Amino acid sequence: MTDTLPLMLPTRDAGCDWCVLPAFLPLQGMGGLTVNAFLHKGREPVLVDTGLAALGDAFLEALQAEIDLADLRWIWLSHTDADHIGNLTRILQRAPRARVVTNFLGMGKMGLLGLDTGRVQLLEPGARLTLGDRELVPLRPPYYDAPETLGFLDTRSRTLFAADSFGALLPAPADSVTAIEASALRDGLVTWSAIDAPWLATSDRDALGRSLHALERLAPTTLLSGHLPVAEDGIAALASVIFEAWCAAPSDPAGPQAIEAVAKALEGSPEARLEV
Repeated sequence: MTDTLPLMLPTRDAGCDWCVLPAFLPLQGMGGLTVNAFLHKGREPVLVDTGLAALGDAFLEALQAEIDLADLRWIWLSHTDADHIGNLTRILQRAPRARVVTNFLGMGKMGLLGLDTGRVQLLEPGARLTLGDRELVPLRPPYYDAPETLGFLDTRSRTLFAADSFGALLPAPADSVTAIEASALRDGLVTWSAIDAPWLATSDRDALGRSLHALERLAPTTLLSGHLPVAEDGIAALASVIFEAWCAAPSDPAGPQAIEAVAKALEGSPEARLEV
């Protein structure tokens, strides 16, 4: 592996009946970012996200080692960012029975990207995906970088998929959250949330706190994040880090590209005055 190329990592179990297909993307000067897809091999197999295009062959090999793609029934898209739909077209070509689960905005973005929307299973607000022995209940995670983002709670295993929420920049790949040193995990969570959801600095802190506490009330046994190793001891510790960073701490100053900061910087500047 070079310092910039992503690495496909070994597939591992994630909770009681899911598995994770993990990769690690080095980021110069920042450690790296876990990039996960997830697979449930039940009565109606579900793939959650489709990995990095740069790992196409390696990703497909890892996926096909777990399931015959002819049996795949659903592809749940958390959102349409490149690191989550990188192998969607290739998988659809090999999985003739699979349908893509997304919402109206997700389907619209797929169309704008030239992706096939003919196999979309549109999830209307309030709808659930029924898989025979369980339901996936869609939910909007407490923070995100794309408005079409859909996480879910698996009602049978109490597995929570939080999309980009609780992602972390890490110094090296890890098999699970428990293998990460506490301060490195905290710093990684806070740094990634500031990068991926910069609006948190100006968010309604009470509303964010309520969302985090509501996730805890769901009592998930396992947390799956697109950008964090599997957390099998619930969500409380991770939610606490985000709460302290964005709800309990004083508000951070606006960044230099914030509208308020730009307006203040240009006040009284002759160059900023409009000629009539």
